[in-house]
Amino acid sequence: MQTNLLLRVLAGAAVLTFSTEALAQGTFIVPGAADRSSRVGTRGANYLQIPIGGRANALGGSVTVQSAGAEALFWNPANIALSEGISTTLSYMSMYGSGSGISNIGAGAVIPVGQGALGLSLRSFRSGQIERTTENAPTGNDPVFPGTFQYTGISMALHYARNITDRLSAAGGFRFAREGIDFANTNFFGLDVSTRFRTGLYGVSLAAAISNIGGSGRWQGPGVERYITEPRYNGNGTGIDIPVQLNTRDVQMPTSFRLGILSDLYGDAEALFGASKVHAIQAELDFYDAIDTDLQPSVGIEYTYKKNLHLRGGKRWFNEQRANRQTASGYSFGGGVRFPFLGRSMSLDYAYVLMGDLNSNQVISFDFGN
Repeated sequence: MQTNLLLRVLAGAAVLTFSTEALAQGTFIVPGAADRSSRVGTRGANYLQIPIGGRANALGGSVTVQSAGAEALFWNPANIALSEGISTTLSYMSMYGSGSGISNIGAGAVIPVGQGALGLSLRSFRSGQIERTTENAPTGNDPVFPGTFQYTGISMALHYARNITDRLSAAGGFRFAREGIDFANTNFFGLDVSTRFRTGLYGVSLAAAISNIGGSGRWQGPGVERYITEPRYNGNGTGIDIPVQLNTRDVQMPTSFRLGILSDLYGDAEALFGASKVHAIQAELDFYDAIDTDLQPSVGIEYTYKKNLHLRGGKRWFNEQRANRQTASGYSFGGGVRFPFLGRSMSLDYAYVLMGDLNSNQVISFDFGN
């Protein structure tokens, strides 16, 4: 009976993967009445959807089930309930090739509290320097407002997770996010809910996470509330300052849902193909669906040697209906090493992610205590 159930789960996952790939094929055409609307670009704080962590990026983002320690705060906070001690993470991503100046940084810490664990996470996104333009100087070099500016996104989240049973864990938390430039910004507040369940069936585990529920914000600041000086006309003695309020509207956070199916293929005592103390292989299939995207499936596989050396690969299918799926975009590779440190363990992980026309992302991260 257990074997039949496992086969059904794996068969269903395979059908979903190949169906998504088949639907992705096509040519660039003018959108028709039957085409779906994905609402891309209609939400604020989209930097919250940028993946954090060297291990997670190398696996194509397929870590809803298997993310561990402080890194789990960015994927599925319910996983921190499995933490046995204090753990921390620090991740740096250089985006879209060297020289772009675009970076994404994440940091987090987990502390066991009571029957569960408390986690605090921070992230910072920076666009690099952008030349400032104005109505009077649309190509830059305005003598009144010279120089450059930078878009930044900063967020902080607090989560608490605990084990409900020996197989089920759950977590909840809240998030503050801010984005903007030096003269206009907006703030958001949102909630997260997540869970993880170990089936005990041939190493299969399931997990789900809903992030950024609720909050909306509106842009404010001197870039929105401005004064324009009216020049002198028809002999008027002087010009006057006219207040201008730009017509902005509330935008919501990018609410998203993750679903993951993990299989311990080899190494664990419950693994599908047997146990081993030297080698281990895990594979995970994930589905990511946000309020401003189409469904994005991803798959990742990890090989581990003696619990200390890791090789990883993954693939993420991006969401645009007419995107060119024949390119190498979305493939990822990487590895990591784990070693003793201060009586605990330290991990160093690296990922290289192909981004098609946008070149590549490179990620390096350090994890302590995982």
